[in-house]
Amino acid sequence: MEKLNTLVHRKFRLWILLLCGSILYFFANVQRVAIPGSIFDELQKSLNVSAAYVTNLGSAFMYVYALNQLVIGLLVDRFGGCRVIATGALLFCIGSAVFPFSDSLFMLYFSRAIVGLGASAVYLSLVKETARTFTRNFTVMLGLLVLIGYTGGIMANAPFIAGVQIVGWRMMLKIIAAATFLAYLIFVGIKFTLKMPAIQNVPFSFTPFLDLLKRRHNRSLFLFSGINFGLYYVLQTVIGKKFLEDFCFMGEVRAAWILSLMGVLSATSSFFAASLSRLLGNRRRLFVRTAGLGCILSFLALLLAIGFDCRTQWIALFFCILTITANISPVTVSLLRETNLPNVVGVSVSFMNFYAYITVAILGSLTGILMDLFPPVLKDSVHIYGRNSYLVVFTFLFLLSCVVVYNSFRLRETNGENCAETTL
Repeated sequence: MEKLNTLVHRKFRLWILLLCGSILYFFANVQRVAIPGSIFDELQKSLNVSAAYVTNLGSAFMYVYALNQLVIGLLVDRFGGCRVIATGALLFCIGSAVFPFSDSLFMLYFSRAIVGLGASAVYLSLVKETARTFTRNFTVMLGLLVLIGYTGGIMANAPFIAGVQIVGWRMMLKIIAAATFLAYLIFVGIKFTLKMPAIQNVPFSFTPFLDLLKRRHNRSLFLFSGINFGLYYVLQTVIGKKFLEDFCFMGEVRAAWILSLMGVLSATSSFFAASLSRLLGNRRRLFVRTAGLGCILSFLALLLAIGFDCRTQWIALFFCILTITANISPVTVSLLRETNLPNVVGVSVSFMNFYAYITVAILGSLTGILMDLFPPVLKDSVHIYGRNSYLVVFTFLFLLSCVVVYNSFRLRETNGENCAETTL
């Protein structure tokens, strides 16, 4: 009985530890989404810079976040997820605290890079610890933890904007930094009460990444998942709110609520895709192809609306469709695990993450440059970008959606079984 109580107590602490990890992931999503997308105009007015400089605040986070995924996968396999979170989340807290106190562009970019460096440790570590703790219900449990984390995208829009209107963007970010540090302290406190797995003798080599890319199925999966997520995320975190305000004449609060709705759909669709996949016999290809079609149809509709100068606020409906079909990460991670050998799961998921976020970073930089091809109109100290700017941007995004749908039809079905030996 005493051993049973000890086991239950340990299991409870593991649950709390993973919950705190998912809360840190929640704040990582707040940081990713809120800056620059939610406060694009506030940052542009405060810093008095062009759109490219503002979008690069998001890219400074994303480039570091993406590149570090290649290293984090190796670190997680060697040291375990909890140890990696304990170190990385400390940097995340420091960067989150420095940004709202910074005035120069250099310090703003530098602190965003530190935030990205620290935040990059969280997701892959959660995947590793979830796989270790819940061997039978990995897909559903990962979906649940991702659900908690993705609600940060809800917080980062309408609720965040409401706070900014009351206390200003700098004070709001200071409050968020304090809450992040509190979650970190709880995580570290619980971690010290648990015995961590032994450190593994995993060599630091990038050869496994090259081996992954030799398989055609992996290349198609990376192209599909990376670009599909990147297209959605560039709307969510960089230009979506600005587009709704400039082109659709939508008010700031309403536009923020649309992006919050995207956050709700992002969180719930990820969880329900995992659950529905399991109910349908662990089918994967159905969700992948639906996502590909949802992506291309959404961007085609947006491009046609801009081309015909249709400025209806119903355009936001296609933002929502794109969100639902883009957020199926538990399904794509499961597909990746089922078409590769178990000893490369860590590096394969880290490369998938790398590709997704490097895509977001590049798209963030390029959209800012494309927007500035046509000069904005200054109205009440706010830069308003015209139809031509968004026509160029969304033409580019539509072409990328064609790559997504093409690769979605090149992926195989696994039905939850490991097919690594027969997958090329």
